[in-house]
Amino acid sequence: MVQDTLDLDELENHNFVVKPEYDPELEELAGKLKVIRDGLDAEHKRVAKEVDLDLDKKLHLENSPDQKNLSDKKEFIDLSTLKNGWFFTTRKLKNLAVEYQETTSAYKVKQSKLVGEIVAIANTYVPILEEWNGVIAHLDVIISFAHVSVNAPEAYVKPTVLEKGSGSLILKDARHPCLEVQDDLSFIPNDVEMIKAGPNMGGKSTYIRQVGVIALLAQTGCFVPCSEARLPVFDSILCRVGAGDSQLRGVSTFMAEMLETASILRSATKDSLVIIDELGRGTSTYDGFGLAWAISEHIASEIHAFCLFATHFHELTALDQQIPHVKNLHVVAHVSTSDTLEKKRDITLLYKVDPGVCDQSFGIHVAELANFPKNVVKLAKRKADELEDFNSGQRIASFLHLCLAHLDFLERDELEAGLSPDVIEEGTRIVEQLLTTWASRTSPGVQDGEDVVMEEDSDASAETQLAELKACVEEFRPQVEGNLWAQRLLASLA
Repeated sequence: MVQDTLDLDELENHNFVVKPEYDPELEELAGKLKVIRDGLDAEHKRVAKEVDLDLDKKLHLENSPDQKNLSDKKEFIDLSTLKNGWFFTTRKLKNLAVEYQETTSAYKVKQSKLVGEIVAIANTYVPILEEWNGVIAHLDVIISFAHVSVNAPEAYVKPTVLEKGSGSLILKDARHPCLEVQDDLSFIPNDVEMIKAGPNMGGKSTYIRQVGVIALLAQTGCFVPCSEARLPVFDSILCRVGAGDSQLRGVSTFMAEMLETASILRSATKDSLVIIDELGRGTSTYDGFGLAWAISEHIASEIHAFCLFATHFHELTALDQQIPHVKNLHVVAHVSTSDTLEKKRDITLLYKVDPGVCDQSFGIHVAELANFPKNVVKLAKRKADELEDFNSGQRIASFLHLCLAHLDFLERDELEAGLSPDVIEEGTRIVEQLLTTWASRTSPGVQDGEDVVMEEDSDASAETQLAELKACVEEFRPQVEGNLWAQRLLASLA
């Protein structure tokens, strides 16, 4: 149809016109135009030869002794007079030009009418073309899925997709499909068995994002970059990752973060997959932690959605003690100390995810990798150590206050009944020393050549810590027995 209707020769000049042969009337007008153009050219050449002029777009006679004689001839019509000559035409040229304009106008009218008829005919093919377009697009997607699945560094596998609301999300040796194909990059696969913490640049964001990508690929019918995959159908994949403001809308980075999170809390269901990366960075530490705790607890206890929550708030990992189905994971980092006088720690990020929690972020190490000035890094380390020592004491005090908070008012009145403030203060100091000693023995510092790997919350680990606590109580028993407030507190917690 295109070859029969469009003038392909004119198409090369970006002129979209109908072929003259398509319609007899249009062909007749096209032939008439050709005859007129030939007549214009012939008359042009004749006059130019008669007055001995070079052919140009216009007939222009320069000032010469013969100009007056030529202007007296009736066949020449003066168009305009200039300083150096004059432009003229002939009666035949003028008549041919008028005829050419009229014929061209009729040709365009006929062209427009034919275009309308052709469009109406072509419109009947639209449903077929749209269906054909959908088939080709579908085929293109399927071929692309097959191509990427077969040509990946490690072949993709067919996922087992369960009904919505049933089963667990289990991924074995999961990989990020975009990162694993980068040159000179050896991607470390990880298992996923549906909050986790880890060091800066350790791979937390990649880990949780690849779960979202794998879930999307599986639900669109593609093989996935795993050695084994088993996951349910999700009604939505809701993500809160990255950070950015919107100056045109007057929205700050933190406000944008809160707006997106609020949308997730309103939209998520028990059949959703929620991915949240480092929530609460744009405000104070305490406000950020409070929001992160409340949001993660709401998702875990009220919505019951599959959720991966990456955070640098290490205190957030205590949520698993309150909600049994919350599990902590961390990204492993290898720490070794050099033999130099500075005892510099070398940290290798292993990009491997293990059960348990991580109590360090290594942000200063990342700053060193970014070539921060040495004096800035040194000051940062000193201030971090000072803050860590301060927070260590604060954590013991907070733990003691937490123990007291579990006692109701009547129990606290009984605990302090008949005791002087000095006895209560002395008892508080004894219990703080006991807890500090227990904490130092159950959470030793990182040794040279060891990975920063916290023990998984298992029964064996809990029994070990409980045994150490009992040993500390026996060690402090003489002091405890000498203080009635301490005796009452430990008895109420037993």
